[in-house]
This record gives sequence, C-alpha cells and structure tokens, in this order.
Amino acid sequence: MTENGVLSPLMLSAGQVEALRQLAGLASADAARSLGKLLGTSVDADVPKAQVAPRGGVAKVLKPDGPSFAVHFTVDGGARLRWLLQITEQGATLMGGLLLGQPVLEPLGSRVPMYTSALAEAANIVVSSYVGGVGAAVGVTLVPSIPHVEIGPLERALHACFGDLDSALLLVTDLRLPGVRSAGRIVAAPEQDSLPRLLKLLGAA
Repeated sequence: MTENGVLSPLMLSAGQVEALRQLAGLASADAARSLGKLLGTSVDADVPKAQVAPRGGVAKVLKPDGPSFAVHFTVDGGARLRWLLQITEQGATLMGGLLLGQPVLEPLGSRVPMYTSALAEAANIVVSSYVGGVGAAVGVTLVPSIPHVEIGPLERALHACFGDLDSALLLVTDLRLPGVRSAGRIVAAPEQDSLPRLLKLLGAA
C-alpha cells in the first residue's frame, strides 16, 4: 500500500488476485448470458485469467493478433474500472449477421454504419451486464461511460483504454460462439485507487 492509499497491482497477494478473478468470472457469466440473449445463440465465457501488466505493457501481455472491433469504457461510481470488449474479425462477422438478420459480407474495416452501430449497441449491453454483475456482488453502483469504438489494430484500443495506468491487473475473459472458438474477449482492469475498496468489499483486504 502506498502512502496515499493506492494499492499497486504488483503488490497484490495470490488470494487477492483470486478474489478479483472470481469477481470477474461472475460478471463475465452475466455478460455472456446477456449477449447470448441478444444474438439468439449460446455464448460461452471461459474462466477469466488474471495478468499484471506494467505501464505501457498491456499489448505485450495480451499479444493482440489481427484486426478487431473494440469498444472501451471507463466505469465510475462505487469503484473505477477500465473495460474493453474486443471482437475478432470472425466473431464480428457472425455477431453482425445475427444482429442484422442477414449475412455480413463486408470486411471488418469497411465501417458499414449499420454493422458497426449494431456491434457498438451489443457492447453497451455487454458492459452494462458486466458492471451490473460486479456491482451486485460487492454492493456498489457502477456506471459505464459513453462507448469509444476502435476498428483495426487492437493495440490502438488497448493504449487508449489502459495506456495511462501505471500498472494494471488485467482480468481477461475469452468469449466463444458456436463455430467460432475465438470470438473475442473482455478485458477489465480496476484502477489502482479502487483496488483497496474492492478488496475490502470482497473480504480480501
């Protein structure tokens, strides 16, 4: 713990990391159910992984590969989080087709307005379910910001979402759709000044 009450992710104990990882698991399950209802198909959320990234090192830790549709938010209220939904090109094609009710033939970078707005709206529903799950588990109200959409190399979105954090505990949940093993992933990172409060609420301070 630093003098100003900010807890560095690098100083978390194994038990504290596990408590936050389990919290992410509950929230991810809620988010996957909501996305599945919206798409009319099953969405599987893997068990979250917890990874610590130093300042500027998020892309090295997550190893982005290929173009993607990414939406990121800042989450405020009883705790502050950074939150990002990455949808792979294959995942975006399937989700876009299910949301629009017709096959998507354009590549991800074509920026077809209906296609991108449908995916952005899906991201709004996913983030609302995720932060609702976190809030319900720890008894706080969390509010996501307006979405920021990035299409193309994922590094840009990762830098925009997490780049100013001194270090970050990344809670990473891979998402799978029928026939699409890597449809996308959710990446959440509590801000350092919120870590002590979240851990206290979880009984892991």
